[in-house]
Amino acid sequence: MRLNPQRLHNMQKRIQLTMAALLVVFLGFSVFPVQAAEGEGSSIQDGQEIYQLLKSGKRSIQEKSYLKPEQPTVYLTFDDGPSKLTDQVLDILEKEDVKATFFALGEEAKAYPNVVKRIVNSGHALGNHSFNHVYKDLYSDFQNFWDQIQRTEEVFSDIAGVRPQLVRAPGGTYTNFDAYYYYLLEQAGYTVVDWNVDSGDSKRPHVPVNEMIQTIKSTPLEHEITLLFHDGSGHESSVEALPQIIHYYKKLGYSFAPLTTEVKPKQFPVGKSKWSRNMSLSHFQTMLKETRQYVLAHGPIKNEPQDAIQRLVNQTKVVQEESAQILSSVSGVPLQIHVSAGSEFTLESTQYEVRGNQIELSLRVLIEKMGGQVRWEEATKTARAHYGVYDVEYELSTRSLRLYTFGNVVDTYWLADMSLQEGTIIVPLQKTIDLLGGRITQSLIEPGKREVSLAFRQFYGWNENSSFLKNSLFAANF
Repeated sequence: MRLNPQRLHNMQKRIQLTMAALLVVFLGFSVFPVQAAEGEGSSIQDGQEIYQLLKSGKRSIQEKSYLKPEQPTVYLTFDDGPSKLTDQVLDILEKEDVKATFFALGEEAKAYPNVVKRIVNSGHALGNHSFNHVYKDLYSDFQNFWDQIQRTEEVFSDIAGVRPQLVRAPGGTYTNFDAYYYYLLEQAGYTVVDWNVDSGDSKRPHVPVNEMIQTIKSTPLEHEITLLFHDGSGHESSVEALPQIIHYYKKLGYSFAPLTTEVKPKQFPVGKSKWSRNMSLSHFQTMLKETRQYVLAHGPIKNEPQDAIQRLVNQTKVVQEESAQILSSVSGVPLQIHVSAGSEFTLESTQYEVRGNQIELSLRVLIEKMGGQVRWEEATKTARAHYGVYDVEYELSTRSLRLYTFGNVVDTYWLADMSLQEGTIIVPLQKTIDLLGGRITQSLIEPGKREVSLAFRQFYGWNENSSFLKNSLFAANF
C-alpha cells in the first residue's frame, strides 16, 4: 500500500526541522543579539535607533525558534505564591504526575524557603513574579521593575541555586508594559509570559469552584494552553478545583509540562499604558547598558543548554517514532471493528492511522460504516454526523462540537485533535465513539493484526443514564 505523498512530505519536513534545530544547539548559536557583545559606541548608536522605534509604541521582536509539542499540552501556572497553600498544590500535582510552573514573589519566597526548594526539587519550573507585587512601584518606572526582578532572582539563587529566566508581570503585561519593558527584559535574556486561559480565580475573593471550572470549559481549546491559577493566600478554591481541571484536560487528550524558554510564550499585545511614565533617551541607554551587563555577568540562560539538547533529542525521537507508526499504519494491516450488535466492518490500512496512543480516521468513513450519515456544509465548515438518536456537529473554524440527543442540544465542547486533511475531517476513534454513546471494550494492536470492539448503549436507555455521556465523553485516549 502506498503512503499518501502529502503526509509523507509533512512528516519528512518535521524531521528535517527538528534535526536542523538540534544542529543549531550543538553548534552553539546564541538566540541573543550580537549587540550584547559589541563595543560601547556601537551600543549607544544602536540604542538611539531602537529607542525611536520603541518610542512609537512598536516592539522590536527578536527572532527565535521554539519547540512545538507533538501532543496538545497544558502549561499550568501559579502566581503570587508560595504560601501555606502551595504544599497542597504540590501534593495534587505529585498525585496526578503533572509538572507545572510557579511564578513566585521574592517576598513570599523568603517566608517559605522550603516550599521554593520543593518546587525546584520536584521538577517544576520556577518563574519570577517580582518582589512585592505592588503595581505603583513596578510600573512607575522600568528601573523599579528591573530592581525587583533582580532582588527576587537573588532570593531564588540563595534558596535553591537557580536564576529563573521566566518572568510574569503582576496583573499581566497589557496596559502595564510598554515596548521598552519588553525590549529591555529580552535584552537581558528573560522570557515574558502571559496566558491564554484564565481560570478566573482572582476576579474576587473566594471564587466558587464550579464557576472556575465552567470558565475554563467555556474557553476554546488551542494546541498549547498556558493556564493562569493562583496559589497565594486566600485561593483555597483554586486548590479544590485543581484536580477537576487536570482531569478535564487529561480526558481531552492533553499532556502537561512546565514552561521553559523553548516554549513560545503567550504574550498580550502592547496596549495604551495606564501608568504615567516617561522614558528619556539617556535613561533608556542607561537601562540598556545595565541589562546587557547582566547577560555578560550571568550568561544568557543558566543551566539550560544541556537540557535544551536533550529535549531536542527527545523531540527528534518522538517525530521518528511517530513516522514509524504512520508508515506501519499503511503497511497493509487492516483494522477490524466489531460492534456489539453483531455487525462488523474492516478499515483498509489507508483509511486510518495510529498516531501516538490513539487511532485517527475519517469521520465520514467511520459513521457510514456503522450505518449512520454525515453531511458537510462548506459555507460554515461544519460536519454533521447522525447515528441513532445522536447528532454531533463538528465546526472546524473553532474546533468546537455540539452534541444533540433526540434533537436537543446537550452541550458544546472543544476538541483539540480535530483536523481537516485533504478535504476530509479527521477525528480520534475513541472520542467519537464516546460522543455517540459507546465505548471501546477491547483492542488488539499488533504488527500483523489489529482489532477493536465497540459497545453501544441501547438508545431507549439514554434518559435513565443521562450522565453516561458526559462522564465518559473524553475518556483516556486509546
